[in-house]
Amino acid sequence: MVVYPLFPKHFGPDPTTILTLTEGLSRGVRLRDSGQVDRVHVENPLAASILVGESEVLIGETQTRALQVSCQISPGQRVSLPVNCIEERRLTEYQAEFTQADICPWKLRSFKLEQLSRHGETHQHRIWDRIESYLQHAESTSPTADLRAVYGTHSFELNALRHRYPLHPGQIGAACALGQNLYLELFNAPELLEDRYDLLLKSALVEAVVTPQDQISPPGVLRAFLDQLPAAGRASRLIQTASHRGKGRSAVFTGQGITGMALMADEEVVHLCAHLRCWGKTQPFPVVKPQFDQACADWGETPFLAQLAQDYRSRRRRYQSFKDQLEPLTSTLPKDAGGRLAILTEELELRAPPPRPLAPALHHFFLRLFERH
Repeated sequence: MVVYPLFPKHFGPDPTTILTLTEGLSRGVRLRDSGQVDRVHVENPLAASILVGESEVLIGETQTRALQVSCQISPGQRVSLPVNCIEERRLTEYQAEFTQADICPWKLRSFKLEQLSRHGETHQHRIWDRIESYLQHAESTSPTADLRAVYGTHSFELNALRHRYPLHPGQIGAACALGQNLYLELFNAPELLEDRYDLLLKSALVEAVVTPQDQISPPGVLRAFLDQLPAAGRASRLIQTASHRGKGRSAVFTGQGITGMALMADEEVVHLCAHLRCWGKTQPFPVVKPQFDQACADWGETPFLAQLAQDYRSRRRRYQSFKDQLEPLTSTLPKDAGGRLAILTEELELRAPPPRPLAPALHHFFLRLFERH
């Protein structure tokens, strides 16, 4: 597997004020089982928004779930999130808490996104069938058909390989090339990628371990991929959710061999993930390696990365200070008669209309996004 790091041309001095789910869980964000297979409840008591990522896995003393799309949970908000079950033979435990987050392998992520973009919903039984065949292919077993069993089976290889793909300061995304697949994930802030990088890498790296490949997409395929994304996004399906009254909306799309999702807030893409099937575009790694060596040499001779790293160090310190000072909104949130926090409860529903072109302003933003990165 080859990982192409993605960088912005520049970024401002101010860090993001969004936290990843893992960071939020460690600071008081609560996730509970709703008792329904396709819903979980999340409560954000913090004075910062929480990014809940597409296909993030929710782990607790109940049936394991995976998020359907990325969502941005506003401060003081309590919502019900759409999920899929990835542990078929385990019962739900009403009100059981999810305390950890993981990630689905890209094979299942792409399948779920394609279902959403084509049909407006995911069919749970099809997902269970896909997980069963995936575990068989990966030679992994689980008494509860838990998708995460694949990580336990191949933990030695995953731990040995992950250190070969370090994160670079200021990096905002990565494209992982493996065989006839190119997996891309991008954030609007380097702080979010840094806190999510292990999951990003794990999602693709497990595919390299389960299905080893000696073919790689050369750099030109990635450049074409980025050029094709805006066109693929024109046929997006907007995921209608109650969060439209607040911040954030998600769109899923498929076309031209690309399947993906984008979370947008304040006219900016917060999180983008996409999968390109590179049929007939790959080459053996030894053939492509000279191109990689030359690219590394060219980048090493420019001051760009050093300047980016210097700028990011200051941002990262400010972001860490911001996280360290976060406190629950207990002093400002209203309370009910019993003294409990009266946080607004909303239902995030997948009410997807037929696919339609992106609004002109949003399409223009996509074009500007990929001109910058």
